[in-house]
Amino acid sequence: MKQPHATSATVTIKHVARHAGVSLGTVSRVLNHAGNVDATLRQRVQEAIRDLGYEPNPVAQSLRSRQSRVIGVLMPDIQNPLTAAAVTGLEPVLTRAGYTLFLANSHSDRERESDVLEQFKRRRVDGVIVMVANDNDEATRAQLRDFSVPQVMLERVIDIDVDCVLTNQYEGTYRATRFLLGLGHRRICLITVPAITHSGRERLRGFEAAFSDLGAEVPRDLIHSGGRQHPYGRDAAYSSLIGRDPATAIVVSGGHLAGVIEAVRLLNLSIPKHLSLVTLGDTELAALIEPPITAIRYDWAATGRCAAELLLDHLAGSRGSTRQRITVTHEFIIRGSCAAPGGKAPLAG
Repeated sequence: MKQPHATSATVTIKHVARHAGVSLGTVSRVLNHAGNVDATLRQRVQEAIRDLGYEPNPVAQSLRSRQSRVIGVLMPDIQNPLTAAAVTGLEPVLTRAGYTLFLANSHSDRERESDVLEQFKRRRVDGVIVMVANDNDEATRAQLRDFSVPQVMLERVIDIDVDCVLTNQYEGTYRATRFLLGLGHRRICLITVPAITHSGRERLRGFEAAFSDLGAEVPRDLIHSGGRQHPYGRDAAYSSLIGRDPATAIVVSGGHLAGVIEAVRLLNLSIPKHLSLVTLGDTELAALIEPPITAIRYDWAATGRCAAELLLDHLAGSRGSTRQRITVTHEFIIRGSCAAPGGKAPLAG
């Protein structure tokens, strides 16, 4: 008697192997995204899976491989539009590879961060992508060193043997500051995240280098790098825009931009007549406000994709022992928010 065709509910790995003319081990390696599979055999297995409508059982796969098929992703502030873009970039890469995300927000709090990393351990995640709150913290480094799964750092440089994916905050801040200096500004304010992170340190370094290369004095009273949230940006901008020698321009991180705009409105100032503004990180707010804000645009979605691909390479065993440090490029988007001091000759792109 002729046997009926198996349905998608009854198709097994054995059916796939028979249909593709390969061993069970080859099918298993393809399903687990192993790197040591010949491209032709991989294609035959993938075609067999499509032809038969095979749907892997994630629970059974996890039990067989002792993998959870879960990736832990830890961010300091998921509400920040730039870090949210990074998550948007990495999520589809991992999902297509058969992984589920365990996404957590540390709120830039070390205790919360530590608790989340311990949860990742208990749930036996297969790997982690992490943006720590403080990449100089020894307790953080020790905890991550003790984590035996593959790790990728996002926008952080930490003294442990892991890959990292970065944006070029030094070059971006340098370009923004030199642009304003070229317009004639000298009272330029910098509002950014704390220097306990790679981003904060690199922005400060780029800001100072721009002044130094022009032989101008750095306005240290206008440097604000102590907080991350909206109120900090508002208060820092407000304090820099009042007094006898106020700032005539501001370079601000994307996460603080809304706070700066609030301070500008509270003081009834006009951009660029009274204040020129450049944001480090392009956001919807920067593009839609009137006038649109000149921006250093980092492709944060690309950083997320790159981090996910590096992690998948580790999980597939296709990476050597050499760790990578990848820097994503940026664009300088000139809009209508900048002019010479006093509002003369506004520049727009």
